[in-house]
Amino acid sequence: MKKLLSILLAAVLLAAPMCVEAYASDGDVNYDDLVMPCYTYISSIGACITEASLGFVNCSSTCTSFQADKTFVLTCTLQRTDGSSAWADYKTHTESYYGIGSFTISKTWLAPATYDAYRVKTTLTVKNSAGTVLETATKASGVIYK
Repeated sequence: MKKLLSILLAAVLLAAPMCVEAYASDGDVNYDDLVMPCYTYISSIGACITEASLGFVNCSSTCTSFQADKTFVLTCTLQRTDGSSAWADYKTHTESYYGIGSFTISKTWLAPATYDAYRVKTTLTVKNSAGTVLETATKASGVIYK
């Protein structure tokens, strides 16, 4: 009985590794998220796009900093493509912030279905009190297909 049980258990253990499956990713892979660049004045930067009703999209650009004496110029850009050309800027909104904090631009813009895809690009420029650009960072969101 012990021999039969051990042979049966050995057969199960040999067959178990053959049952492993792997699947490819279905969506676009954003390689920017795999390796995060190091910044001196920026703690974090983000870009987000979500679908709203009636053909509108919610766009959001965020950044966080712990630098008290710097100016942060945050730009939220809705980009679009027809699938045959590069991304083109469609709508843009820019705001300037000063000091420590978490800053956000949230906009709802119309995204006509005449284009294939939309995304948000966040651009952040850090300036000192003299207006000299110290650092610039860019982040793109995922893509919404129409």
